[in-house]
Amino acid sequence: MYDDIRKPTLLKDVPLLLIRGLSPVYYYCRYSNHQNSPETEQIFLTHLNYCASLIRVMGEELKNQDLCSLTTRMRMLENIPQNNRLPELGDLTQSLTQLISGIRPEVERIFKEHKTNFITRYNESVRKLSLLVVDNNNEPERVTKLESTLKNFCYYEVDKSSIQAYNYPDKLVKSDFIFFASTHPANIHSDIKSLKTYHKPGLAIAYIEKDGVVDRQAIRHGAQLQKSGFPVLYKVFTPIRLFTSVDKLYMKFHLNN
Repeated sequence: MYDDIRKPTLLKDVPLLLIRGLSPVYYYCRYSNHQNSPETEQIFLTHLNYCASLIRVMGEELKNQDLCSLTTRMRMLENIPQNNRLPELGDLTQSLTQLISGIRPEVERIFKEHKTNFITRYNESVRKLSLLVVDNNNEPERVTKLESTLKNFCYYEVDKSSIQAYNYPDKLVKSDFIFFASTHPANIHSDIKSLKTYHKPGLAIAYIEKDGVVDRQAIRHGAQLQKSGFPVLYKVFTPIRLFTSVDKLYMKFHLNN
């Protein structure tokens, strides 16, 4: 979805809080099969309802019947056959983008006025993923910054730990998704193998520079991980790139297995 966002028309002018809700919906529709788990179903439905509620607020405040009709179409995604969901979501998103682009200043005003309410609605109404950020390179400041972005701008439940922590295994069990904060350490490969034991999806962050110097070891380990099939994310680590990456990998992991 992050790649799609950069296309000229898809999601152009759509507010970030609405994109946040659309991300799990998109990846559920993209990867869903006939054995969807209750957890992925709940994530899909709660985010679907969240998106519909934001579109409804826009439609009602602007007295825009076309936006109001998209609310109905959004909710109907739940009931249409799985094979038809992704094409319907694509058409719906295109319609949403075109409508918002024509009234962009008014939409920006609404989202500015309701920002706190929309964030609260997200936090209280959706099934959120629990993320564990693993400080595997003794970089507490960097890990704290990443934790803050994931919690305050991506709206995940976030915890952090080190590999050496006595309760690290317990935190792995309780988490939905694992973030390794660095690809630099040589033991990153063995650390990641443990995720298979716990049957957890994950992602490694590769910082290509440290203190202004190119970190060739981090780059090399990142390339090795990618070659082995483990996902690695390189700069830049914007909220939209982080949450679309996590949502994609979580849904792909649970719906393709």
